[in-house]
Amino acid sequence: MEKSADESGFRSFYERLQPRAVSVARRLLGDSALAEDTAAEAFARAYARWDKVRQHPNPDAWLLRVVGNIAVDYLRRDSRKPLLGVDPVRTDPSGDAAALRIDLTDAMQHLSGRQQEVIVLRYLIDLPEEEVAAALGMSNGSVKTHLHRATTKLRTRMTPQTSTQPAPTTAPEPTANSAQTASSAQQPCENGATDV
Repeated sequence: MEKSADESGFRSFYERLQPRAVSVARRLLGDSALAEDTAAEAFARAYARWDKVRQHPNPDAWLLRVVGNIAVDYLRRDSRKPLLGVDPVRTDPSGDAAALRIDLTDAMQHLSGRQQEVIVLRYLIDLPEEEVAAALGMSNGSVKTHLHRATTKLRTRMTPQTSTQPAPTTAPEPTANSAQTASSAQQPCENGATDV
């Protein structure tokens, strides 16, 4: 009898979240059929662990996190496949949505596992920071810290580098000529002070 209550609980969980899970996967993958497969895989994992999932503080966030992880794993594997008949050099990754997803996946590989999870839950799955914190078992402050560090790394990795020379970090050393020019620029005022 208890098993049927568990199954009906899972059924209502599935019916309520299935459209959102597919939508999240479609947003991440850009392919409807692949999104449905990803959502189905996430629900299969939830069903296999239903006793634990239903006791999770936020089962919805748990499932959407799994959807995000499966999608990112797929993109990571897919980006490693050789592209046949396609020039792998892209001059403008923002012009092509698929290329942008691949570039984002490549950049995310340089984040820590926790930073990847926070980015996927907050920005790709669109959970509020409080739900991200609950899903990952961390404080809101930690979520904000991971988000800041991760977005900084992603911005650095995904921004095209326009110059090969680094910008100077300090002012140039004064030369004898510049020191002489600076001293000749000081003119005495009427009261005897120098005007710079």
